[in-house]
Amino acid sequence: MSDTKIIELKDVINGWSGSQIAIRKEEAGDIDEIRISLVKATFEQRDAQDDYLGYHILFLHGTAYAAEEGSQVELPAITYEIPIDGIKDIRLDHEIVSFETNRAQYVVNK
Repeated sequence: MSDTKIIELKDVINGWSGSQIAIRKEEAGDIDEIRISLVKATFEQRDAQDDYLGYHILFLHGTAYAAEEGSQVELPAITYEIPIDGIKDIRLDHEIVSFETNRAQYVVNK
């Protein structure tokens, strides 16, 4: 995947700054749903510290909440990290983006 497409992904999500966004992640049959009061999105390339983080990371900055049995539980971190190594099938829209990585499938919407 080209860096240009990743920058477009970051830019679309940054357009949602100041809003609450939802992230749905499906990995190995498990589904996680997170809501974030988004401040900004950033992208970083770095030397991987371990195989879990990877080399390319999309950071979503803001207050995050996990959906648990109909309620929201605030998460302790103020940055949600999405490892995007092997990203493909990026679909961008003004209200929703979706993509697949080596590890999981993601849907992010405003």
